[in-house]
Amino acid sequence: MLVRYKRPVVRRGFTLVELLVVIAIIGVMVGLLLPAVQAAREAARRMSCSNNMKQLGLALHNYHSTHEKFPYSVLNGGSIEAGSARPGDLRVRNHRGWLMLLPFIEQQGLYDLADFRLATGAYARGPAGTPSGPLPGAPGNRNDEVVSTPVSSFLCPSDPNPTNYATTTSANYSISPGTTVLQGAFTNYDFSVRRTSSSAALWTAEDPATRPLFGHDASSKFRDIVDGTSNVIALGETLRLTWDGVSQTWGYAKWVGHGVDVAYFTGMNWNFCCGWDATPNVRQPVLKQRLGNWSTVGSMHPGGAQFTLGDGSVRFISESIELVTLQRLARIADGQPLGEF
Repeated sequence: MLVRYKRPVVRRGFTLVELLVVIAIIGVMVGLLLPAVQAAREAARRMSCSNNMKQLGLALHNYHSTHEKFPYSVLNGGSIEAGSARPGDLRVRNHRGWLMLLPFIEQQGLYDLADFRLATGAYARGPAGTPSGPLPGAPGNRNDEVVSTPVSSFLCPSDPNPTNYATTTSANYSISPGTTVLQGAFTNYDFSVRRTSSSAALWTAEDPATRPLFGHDASSKFRDIVDGTSNVIALGETLRLTWDGVSQTWGYAKWVGHGVDVAYFTGMNWNFCCGWDATPNVRQPVLKQRLGNWSTVGSMHPGGAQFTLGDGSVRFISESIELVTLQRLARIADGQPLGEF
């Protein structure tokens, strides 16, 4: 009987060299695709940010239609940054204008929780008086719950920083010293104001030729925008961390930070550390995700930041724009409308 011999089947796999080549090719492809994926994600985040700013612009218009004026940036602030706007003893409230806009951005529940008779922040320096009623967090004042709540409409998804200020016992920046709740919730969008100093005054007392759209203890109207609503910045984008001072909190005013000053000399995306001093040995370049100064404009979007204009439209403005152009956009009645920019 003839027995057939079966040749064994040899199964050939990848050699080590071939496997390494395949891995290298995959690595190169991932390296090529990753920037495109990141760019696509940033484009989506920037669109979401733009939608937030557009909704806030619409809320401003709806508020004006209802009340025939825009909201203030700060009401009865206890800081010396308010200059002559000193509310007096037991009248300090430190309210921000965003509180008034809550019903117009689908935050009626948060608005109803706020007690507008009482302070939303602890700050009250020297002759500015003392906060009205018990401090937030004390019995009878639940405003700490309101102003420590992050609101998605106020947050840019491109900003990786915390949504709340770190726990502190300082009355300069806190909702209330020693409160057990989270500290103030930040906002990436804020009113266009003059970066206030001890010489600043009520919004109505500012020079009309250089006045921004928002300010202390007073409200502007559409009729005040002499240069045209499409030539004036209403809201500017900012970051949730700064090197000098504390970033913008949407619900309460504090030692610094009552809006953003588009016209400030550092311009946009100024991320030097530390302080406002312009001497070279002081200004140290740092990571972009933290701005150098409080109340300045900037973003994590590559190349610039977004702004809501007086007409409600949203524009992305390059960080290379000349400072004088930004200053003209910040002023509502300087007689120098830009037209296209």
